[in-house]
Amino acid sequence: MDPTPAASSTPEQRSTEFRAVQGGKEMQSGAALLTEAYAAIWLCALALVLLGLVRVRRLESRLDQLAADVARARAKGEAPRAKASETTDA
Repeated sequence: MDPTPAASSTPEQRSTEFRAVQGGKEMQSGAALLTEAYAAIWLCALALVLLGLVRVRRLESRLDQLAADVARARAKGEAPRAKASETTDA
């Protein structure tokens, strides 16, 4: 190592000079960090897909219930009620 202190070097030397840091935190390899990053991305993607599936199943359940309600209303002879905001083009 260079025995000269960093304060005596010029700004140009400091910007291009590399000095290893002794001690500090334990370093991880780049491959391990890359693997962890990919795992996190895949877990997030899997969570989004699972949440989408849950929402689709809930929607299908609501649509099935609506279809059953319409069929029951038609069997009773009642006309299905339309919302005021819906209009037909006839």
